[in-house]
Amino acid sequence: MPEKIALLSDIHGNTPALRAVLRDVAREHCARVYVLGDIINGVDPNGCVELIQSISTAVCIRGNAEAYLLTPDLDEFPKRHEPMFADLIGLLRWWHARLSPRAIKWLEQFPDTWRWNGAQLVHDSPFDRLLAREERVPGIAPKYQELVYHGRGISPRTSADEFAKLFAWVEAQNLSGIFCGHTHEPFCKWLGNRFICNAGSVGMPLDGDPRPAWVLLEDTGKEPGITIRRVDYAIEEIMTLIDATPDYPDFKDANFKSAYKMMLTTGTHWRAYMK
Repeated sequence: MPEKIALLSDIHGNTPALRAVLRDVAREHCARVYVLGDIINGVDPNGCVELIQSISTAVCIRGNAEAYLLTPDLDEFPKRHEPMFADLIGLLRWWHARLSPRAIKWLEQFPDTWRWNGAQLVHDSPFDRLLAREERVPGIAPKYQELVYHGRGISPRTSADEFAKLFAWVEAQNLSGIFCGHTHEPFCKWLGNRFICNAGSVGMPLDGDPRPAWVLLEDTGKEPGITIRRVDYAIEEIMTLIDATPDYPDFKDANFKSAYKMMLTTGTHWRAYMK
């Protein structure tokens, strides 16, 4: 019987959605779970960490949220007073305050990438994680470069040229494919027997379908069987959790809080609902 593997990404502190996905993973009797990053960035970071930690077979890689959280010396970050970064640092401190020292230590151990059974696992894109790049902001110390950089990731709208480069890289590396997240839009694209698969988002889907997404991989030893699964969940529970978290820094703007709820209800980015 082929082994079943679960891949999930972009949980974004949404414990009700994560519970629903993990119930579906259990129903499918998945032997292992790979988490492709962005576990903590939402209203219940510690709850999501505890749920993932409860899975003995889980392997996690770092998303940009975890990289941001672990940025050292934020009080010395030269852009800390700019509005965008001041808001981000406020969020990072809020998440940090709600995570136990044990959880922080656990997050620190996440690798940037993982290679499994001929596939590359990465949060955004291997071009962001594996290929050497110059510092993107001159004069910013290396320890802060991740904080000022946000990869585009791989989405259904990625250009044909970019997909061609990705598939060429996959072939050059003698890989079967890439599993990623980051853009919150699940899809699987094939070129011959090689693939690029985005697991979508557990906690914040942005493809017009608000149901959590995850990927079921059936390892037959040949071409993998890849299925994108969607599950229903008690969305009213995350709405209650949002209302019970009035100190969440982003919710100081009532318009944003309303737009955030609409995003979770519709699967459409919050920007579409800002007044």
